[in-house]
Amino acid sequence: MSTSRRAFLIATCASGLVCTGFGGAAAPTRTWVIDEELPQSGVLIRRARLSGSRIALLSGDAGWLWFERLSLEAMSSRGVGGLTRCADAFVLTQLAAGIGMRATRRMLDEHAVLWTLER
Repeated sequence: MSTSRRAFLIATCASGLVCTGFGGAAAPTRTWVIDEELPQSGVLIRRARLSGSRIALLSGDAGWLWFERLSLEAMSSRGVGGLTRCADAFVLTQLAAGIGMRATRRMLDEHAVLWTLER
């Protein structure tokens, strides 16, 4: 297992994305913003689907995604998490701070950031 894969798996577990196997009760739903162009995105999308989380694919402007979809979901869900590029993570965490959410970030490599936003 490479160092970046190991860091990704540790960060994913620490961010609250858990698998609901073995008949356990599902945790409240979290929304995940994922940039499909990042190499780690496939693993995160599979894990999010297994846990019943909502997925918002980032394919354009992060600010537009926040105002059109995420700002409403952030208030009604367990929180928002993401795997995006650094610039997109910065935009979304700054917008979330404006409504009182706290951000945690972990750099996975020089381009990818795994982050969560919680109240």
